[in-house]
Amino acid sequence: MLANQGGRLRRKSENEGFNVQQHGGYALAHAYTQNPTAAKVFCFLLQIAHLLSQLMAYGSLFRQAFPKGVGSAKNLAFRLLEAWRNLRLTPAEYLTLSAGRFQIRFDTS
Repeated sequence: MLANQGGRLRRKSENEGFNVQQHGGYALAHAYTQNPTAAKVFCFLLQIAHLLSQLMAYGSLFRQAFPKGVGSAKNLAFRLLEAWRNLRLTPAEYLTLSAGRFQIRFDTS
């Protein structure tokens, strides 16, 4: 049935995502705190980090900006940190950037 196939595909994609987060270097299963609110915040930030990682790995905008790649994940993290450290936008520049429209497409090749 169509509903079963959709449910199985969703479950498979969710399980693969959580598997990567647990065993792929994100340390999802490790309890860093006894505070339940802090644990929820950590899990939420981890989800955001995984999403950004997927967008950078498979997104078309990242491939356009860095056609030759960036090397290791450590090098990528260093580049992002330096970009956030050194980029200063005025409110007018931020509004100009946020008013633009763009799409991020996953590369399926």
